[in-house]
Amino acid sequence: MTVGGIHRSSLRARRAQGLSLIELLVGMTLGLVLLGGALATYHKARDTHRALESTARLQDIGRYALAQVESDVRMAGHLGLASRPELVTNLDGPLADASGAPAGLRGCAEHWATGLGRPVGGWDHTDGAWPLVDPCRPSGRWRSTTDVLVVKRASADRIAQNAAGLKAYHRHALVASSHGAALVFVGHADGLIPADYAEADPVDGPPLADTRRLLVHAYYVSADSSEGPGYPSLRRKRLVAGPAVQDEEVIPGIEDLQARYGVDVDGDGSADRYLDAHDLDAGMPVVSVRIWLRIRAAERDPAWEDTRRHAYANQDELVPEAERPFRRLVLSRTVYLRNSRGS
Repeated sequence: MTVGGIHRSSLRARRAQGLSLIELLVGMTLGLVLLGGALATYHKARDTHRALESTARLQDIGRYALAQVESDVRMAGHLGLASRPELVTNLDGPLADASGAPAGLRGCAEHWATGLGRPVGGWDHTDGAWPLVDPCRPSGRWRSTTDVLVVKRASADRIAQNAAGLKAYHRHALVASSHGAALVFVGHADGLIPADYAEADPVDGPPLADTRRLLVHAYYVSADSSEGPGYPSLRRKRLVAGPAVQDEEVIPGIEDLQARYGVDVDGDGSADRYLDAHDLDAGMPVVSVRIWLRIRAAERDPAWEDTRRHAYANQDELVPEAERPFRRLVLSRTVYLRNSRGS
C-alpha cells in the first residue's frame, strides 16, 4: 500500500507541473502557423475586395462617360427637318442674326464651331500637337497621347416656333430648318425668325419649320481634373451663348480617348473601313464611330502592377513605372450615326 501510495503521489505531482518546454514550443508553433494562415487569408480577401471595388468603380465611370459620348455621336448631323448638311445655306458661315445683321463668334468659337460639312470628326494624337490656337487652349493640360472627338448637331429639344419661344435664346447659335433648306443663325433679342421660315406651326398638320439650338462638343482628355492634379479627366469644349465656347469637365478618371471613323465606300450604308481623323477626306461619308476609353483608378493598389501594353486603335503604349500601381480598364463602343449620309 505504501509503495502504491508513493506511486500515486508522484503521478499527481507530475501532473501538477504542467507542459514540458518541448510541448509548449510545439503548441506555440502550431498556433503561429494557424495565425499566419488566418492572416494570409484575411489579406488575400482584403486585396480581392479592394480589386473588385476598384473594378466596379472603373466600370461605373466608364459606362457614364461612354453614355455621354455615345448619345451625342449617335445624333451627329441631326439638323431638325433638314435631312442633309448640304441643305444648310451657310454651311461654312458667315453667321448673322435673324434680321440679317452680322453676328461674330467670340473667342474660341470662331475657329471651329459652325462648319457643319463634317458633323463628326476630330484630331488624331499622332498629329503631335493640340490643333487649336489661343484662346482655344485645353483646360487641365491636354494629354498629348489622346484624340479629340468633335460632334456637331441640332439639339433634341425643339424651340417653340414663335417670337416668345425664341426670345429665351438671344445670342445662342440656332438652326432653323424646313424640309428643303436650313440656316444657322444667332438668336435675336426680339425673338425674330429668319425670313422664308414659318413663324408658327399649322393647327392641323406637321410643322413647316423647326428651330433648335446648335450643339458643338469637342471631347478631349486632360491630365488634371477637379479631383486634383495628376488625376486625368474627360472634358469637352461646348458652344454656348455669345456665341462663345465654354470648357467643362464631363467626369474625372478618363485617361485616354481614341476614335476611328467608319467610312461607307460602296454606298450600302455600312462601314467598309475605319480611319483615323487625319485620313478622312472631305467627301467621305462617315456612318459610324468606334470609340475607346481607358479609365484609371484614383488610388494606388500596392498589390497591383500594370505592365500590360495598351494597344487599340492607333494607340500602343506602356504606362510609366510610376503609374503602374493604378488599376485600369479599357471600354470600347461602335456607335452608328442615325443621320449619316450613307443611311
